[in-house]
Amino acid sequence: MIRREVVFADGVPQWLMISQVEHARLSGCLAELCLEQFGASVPESEGETLEVVRRELLQAIVHHDDGWLAWEAEPPLDDKTHCPLSFDELSAEDSIKIWTDSIQEVSTFSDLGAWVVAGHFSAILVASEHHMAHPLAKPWLQKTSQQRSEWFANWHRQNERVHTLGLAGEALKWLQLFDVLSLWPCMLYPVAGERATKAPEPFRTAEDWILVREIRPASDACQQIVFDPWPFKQPVETMEAAAQLAPVREYGSSAELLAACQPITARWELVQG
Repeated sequence: MIRREVVFADGVPQWLMISQVEHARLSGCLAELCLEQFGASVPESEGETLEVVRRELLQAIVHHDDGWLAWEAEPPLDDKTHCPLSFDELSAEDSIKIWTDSIQEVSTFSDLGAWVVAGHFSAILVASEHHMAHPLAKPWLQKTSQQRSEWFANWHRQNERVHTLGLAGEALKWLQLFDVLSLWPCMLYPVAGERATKAPEPFRTAEDWILVREIRPASDACQQIVFDPWPFKQPVETMEAAAQLAPVREYGSSAELLAACQPITARWELVQG
């Protein structure tokens, strides 16, 4: 769950909550808009094979957070504040379980998808000093690395000319990029009617990523977001997420929190720089 505090015209603080599954769906929607740019190095004669790979990649992006389904159906509350937990507040143990469930779900679709999603979460774990200190971290990375080797070997055997490590690596970068392109608006950019105290800082993507190098606000309103370079065909794209609003207060249970939620559509406009 992505959770942040928002304030509208009435001045009452509320939590804006967006499901991780919904965020992943948005990632897939954005990726699909420029999916034809994936695998440009593959010969035209392998077009049918490449199209299958693209669909496997898209499926992996859309479903990469499916391990959150059970957690979000009954979201735990913080032990001290009794507020809903955001994804970056979870314990290492809970995060690893959710990642494992997500990888398992995607592995039912394709070996490439499992390899990509497992690589994505492995990189997130390695980047977290706090999570890496947990006793489960290194054994999980070792086991996941072995599984990734098996998934890649299976996928590579299906078509050794096209199913290369280079193409798989490109697929991983696509998931990493579109995860961020969806996550940043949900986490940082105001929705319609929200009182924004300051504009989000520009964010530079990793040097070896593809398509988009910077995310930044287009104006003081911040509901227009620049992706630079612009990866899409149309000059403007609208991004919409199903979200929930709940008053900021202590809750006694997950059921009480869910009962207090009101649906809202979070909407942003993506524009060229």
